[in-house]
Amino acid sequence: MINQINKLPKNISMLIAAGEVVENPVSIIKELVENSVDANSKKIIIEIIDGGKKLISITDDGDGINPQDIDMAFERHATSKLKTKEEIYSIKTLGFRGEALSSIASVAYVRCTSRIKDNDHAIEIEKSFGKTIKKSNIGSNYGTKIIIEKIFENTPARMKFLASNKLEASKIQHLILAASQSFTHIAFELYVDGKLKIKTNGDKDLYPIISDVYNLNKNDLLEIKNSIDDLKIEGFISIPQKNFGNRSRMNIFINNRIIKNNKIFHTIENAYRPFSSNKKFPIISINISIPYNRVDVNVHPQKNEVKFDDENQILSFIYNSISKTLNKEVPANTVDINLNQNRGVEYFENNSFSQEKLFDKNNYSLKEVVPILRFIGQVKNTFLVCEGPDGIYLIDQHAAHERILYEKYFNYKNSNEFQILNIKQFVDLGIIMNSKIIDNLEEFKSLGWDLEESATGQIIVRNIPFTGLYKTKPNNISNILEIISKDIEKRNSDTPKDIISKRLACHSAVRSGDKLSKEECIKLIDELEKSEIPWDPHGRPAIVKIDFQNISNQFGR
Repeated sequence: MINQINKLPKNISMLIAAGEVVENPVSIIKELVENSVDANSKKIIIEIIDGGKKLISITDDGDGINPQDIDMAFERHATSKLKTKEEIYSIKTLGFRGEALSSIASVAYVRCTSRIKDNDHAIEIEKSFGKTIKKSNIGSNYGTKIIIEKIFENTPARMKFLASNKLEASKIQHLILAASQSFTHIAFELYVDGKLKIKTNGDKDLYPIISDVYNLNKNDLLEIKNSIDDLKIEGFISIPQKNFGNRSRMNIFINNRIIKNNKIFHTIENAYRPFSSNKKFPIISINISIPYNRVDVNVHPQKNEVKFDDENQILSFIYNSISKTLNKEVPANTVDINLNQNRGVEYFENNSFSQEKLFDKNNYSLKEVVPILRFIGQVKNTFLVCEGPDGIYLIDQHAAHERILYEKYFNYKNSNEFQILNIKQFVDLGIIMNSKIIDNLEEFKSLGWDLEESATGQIIVRNIPFTGLYKTKPNNISNILEIISKDIEKRNSDTPKDIISKRLACHSAVRSGDKLSKEECIKLIDELEKSEIPWDPHGRPAIVKIDFQNISNQFGR
């Protein structure tokens, strides 16, 4: 029997539409803060309890909502920011779809109090899962206050997908930090479970916001300012030495709107590459001003993705602006060159190869730079000292072993070189983290892992390959999988195969402080000489050479 096509009732269609805009507490706060910014607020106060699950409160001193518009404000596609079709192609406000309040009110209890400057009283309306339950005039300050409770109480399945209170609060804190950098003329306050976490004074000065948040001084930051034709970039970027393992400190704004754009991220990272030997990420807080008709923000319900009319020109402008700033303040490779020339110390680092070329065997060979070495001894159970034909070589045992294991795991083949840990362990990382592993089961299997999903959604670990070098085994399987799932969730350019190989190598490698026998040290050196690249998978050097001429100079010879 063919099912009849029916138009969904309004209450159901509203719940579906709400899912596009309202995913979690931070998405609610993002929409409401944007409304407050568009309302010309000078101060915005955000309060949350239990990661926003129990309570969200946002108070501003903006223009307010006219009492005659209060009902319309909660209707879908009702907005004061657009009137004509043409305006869609040159949007100047953060919000424009007219979906936020209606979507939020359909999945929560909402109380909105607002007063405009021409009135001596405020209008207050209460909504409970889409229905108006109360509307009255009350006394209140100018501006708007919105209180939200009972989030997703009518959609318990969606509540299950929320993260822990701590993680949800962390997401909100990150959002407000970004907003305070974008709108320096607005004073922000964020209270988490009654404690003040963020406070800015709205004095239009970006530097103290960044320096306080990331604990930096003026020597750590470079101011960036550049313009060409109708493009302008300004803000702060960190010196190459101030870097981190993820992009969480990279805030990119287009016309003061925070956006996510992997091409811009990669462009910035490529601009830093000549100045940094490791694959880490700088602190960035830049706003790129572009004519509104050259950027399309209407491509995603949450308005955090954009398209440009001439993407290559804009990416080139960003790259050249950052390169120019870094070249002016931090000449490329100056420190490494001086070390090599004046101290006779050579670092075998990843300082001249792009990530795409990193594993191309035709580009680089360890044998070309590291000769056959004679093992001398182990120092502090951390470094191996070796003699070469032209100098003393120091090998970081953990970095070297991690490189060896990474290449073995990445190029895994079912051979006698690998042993199998016959185990059966149940791992439960939670619904979201479990899904990251389960979605990549084929990648795990291609690398020799034997994983499967249990009937209850857990992960069953049966086998994991390891090389048996130095009697090391990957320990704490649950911890390794948790880290891998987080890396996959926030992954940048790394593939799941790369992420899995890196993490297993890191957790299987010998550690700093591990005592190795002479035979194990020699075996490690031999294995390293067979590897392709003399640095660990994170970009840290595995070998340092001190040439004999420099040693002779130190003794006045």
